Amino acid sequence: MNGPLASINYLEIRDKSNQTRPFLKWAGGKSRLSSKIGSLIPARFGKYIEPFLGGGALFFATCYQNAVLADSNRELMNCYEVVRDRPLDLIKSLDNLSKLEFSSETFYKIRSWNVSTDAKVDSAARMIYLNRTAYNGLYRVNRKGGFNTPFGSYKALSLPSSELLLEASRVLRDTSLEIGDFEKVLDEFASPGDFVYLDPPYPPVGKYSDFNRYTKDFFDERDHQRLSHCIKKLDEIGCSFVLSNADHPLIRELYDNGKFKILKILSPRYINCKGNGRGKIGELLVTNCNHAS
Repeated sequence: MNGPLASINYLEIRDKSNQTRPFLKWAGGKSRLSSKIGSLIPARFGKYIEPFLGGGALFFATCYQNAVLADSNRELMNCYEVVRDRPLDLIKSLDNLSKLEFSSETFYKIRSWNVSTDAKVDSAARMIYLNRTAYNGLYRVNRKGGFNTPFGSYKALSLPSSELLLEASRVLRDTSLEIGDFEKVLDEFASPGDFVYLDPPYPPVGKYSDFNRYTKDFFDERDHQRLSHCIKKLDEIGCSFVLSNADHPLIRELYDNGKFKILKILSPRYINCKGNGRGKIGELLVTNCNHAS
């Protein structure tokens, strides 16, 4: 290969035996779509970058080395850092929580704790506990940034096993974990030849679909427009990308430019307070990867 990309140290996917599962449940997570999305990823690239990490389903399905994983959710990124750097301390803290009576009263008591991320391990354990016991793995906060998802009415407590956390720690060992807005992360880390996977909060497509309060601020139309500008810049500098998003008029307007490929897929939908609102919904995968079809 000649030209400006010739000096890049390209990565190949790790052996499939090194893949693992996410340790967090996540509303809108891509576990069931990871094979489809993975089929769009180039065989060789520089860095793997994911600026909307969430539950990390695609990363854990691929386990690329030299990855930059980021999110604007400070509590979430603290959790990943603790899993990576202090898994044994985390396992001990979770074990202490598992010894408490499992009930809605315990859930709301733990939810009310004001645990600073300075107490990194306790904050991470609290987040995992709430994630595994709140309604459908939904992470939602109020305007003050306080977690306010209700109890999920589960019959038994199911925390990630020690083995899963240790495996996640191993896979995360080679990653750079960053806190910040997607634009800042991409400006700082994206270089020609990198691959970027983007899974932002979706625009609402129905009455019960507005789960954008993932931090104390909404991810609104202006943010989707900012994101489209960033993605066009990624394409211009020679990065490959895949974007997941809702099949929504705004998204089609932003990316139907005759240059990017737009693939429509059906995805399971479980987050709905009404049973008849669940099922499969249309989503879009937008990409500049040449082999997408």
